[in-house]
Amino acid sequence: MTTFKLIIVVLLWMVALWRLPAAMRVPRQRAMWVAFTGLAVAATTSIAAVGVRIDTLTGVNNASVLVRQLVGVVAIGAVLDFVIAMARPNLLHASRRPNLVVGLAVMVAMAALFFNVSQPTRVENFYEAYRDSATATGYSLSFVLYLALATAVASWMCFSYSRDAARSWLRAGLRLLGAGTGIGTAYSLFRSAHLISRLLPFGFPLSDADVQRVADAIEYSAIALIILGNCIAPVGVLKATVADLRAIRRLKPLWASLTEAVPEVVLPDSLRRRPRIRLHRVVIEIRDASRTLSAYATESIRSRAHATASAHGYRGARLALTTEALWLRAARQARLDGVPPTAVGEPPGQVEDQLRVLELEPEGLDFDTEVQRLTQLSIAYCSSPVLTDAAQPAAS
Repeated sequence: MTTFKLIIVVLLWMVALWRLPAAMRVPRQRAMWVAFTGLAVAATTSIAAVGVRIDTLTGVNNASVLVRQLVGVVAIGAVLDFVIAMARPNLLHASRRPNLVVGLAVMVAMAALFFNVSQPTRVENFYEAYRDSATATGYSLSFVLYLALATAVASWMCFSYSRDAARSWLRAGLRLLGAGTGIGTAYSLFRSAHLISRLLPFGFPLSDADVQRVADAIEYSAIALIILGNCIAPVGVLKATVADLRAIRRLKPLWASLTEAVPEVVLPDSLRRRPRIRLHRVVIEIRDASRTLSAYATESIRSRAHATASAHGYRGARLALTTEALWLRAARQARLDGVPPTAVGEPPGQVEDQLRVLELEPEGLDFDTEVQRLTQLSIAYCSSPVLTDAAQPAAS
């Protein structure tokens, strides 16, 4: 086994072990874990010492070949199941039975054909050793044609879904995964063409040794891209999670100050949700607190806030943010001091209802823009040296 192949085997086992905890917790992650575990097992059986051990334990010459390819059918079926669940979840339930039935039919056909091939000795290359056997060719074609069909469907779904993915890292991961399965299709078609050509009089343009080298290069390149595509999405999720936690930390001072004056907008229970949803909750509660406090910001307070911000040299968007920060602090102090509102503030939204919606669609670009704006507002609210001056009219 070459060093590159050995690296691929190690990487496959690393990914399989890495995905195991998530597969135990989240049912929808199990298909991809099965896929990588299957690929790892199949790649491991291609190691000569492992193959010999399997043949010895089973007492069947070349049993390792059958084990490797049966496991490969399971792995590619799991990849297809995962891609459908991600790209076309509405088709998942309807597709599982056909996917399972076709996979089982292929496995039964492969086993039947394999045991009908006369194999008096163990061979290094099953494809070449039984090139003159129509039964052996049928066995190999059953595997590679199923592989071609499944990887072609998976590749098409990955590329079609990547166009609608909201995140750049998700698009990149899907395209790499689609490229990997697409190259898997090329591998299967290459193997199929070579197998069929051996039954025809004109043969194949490459020697058997060259065919094996090209096939190995295509196969392991496909697996490498599948591994890479699979790893980009978790890295992207980790990056997004860190960004959400950082945004929560930056918004917390503004949130704490406003909700101290308007505590009724805060949900009474502690929600243990992922950072993205927690960030949504913080933004919603800041928004609702601001709506309530707007009733305490009189026209004179708003005018004074604008004049104060202008006097300190703020212009454009920075002027608008600083003005809002000034009247928010003044309105907050007015409410804490018991000053009656001069207008009816906009009622707070139902945070729980909004969170339910956001859990379904938490990726909106408008929301990310609002987070950036509120982060700048929080900085202006907490660090501007003119805020205390602007608060004086509300306190008097």
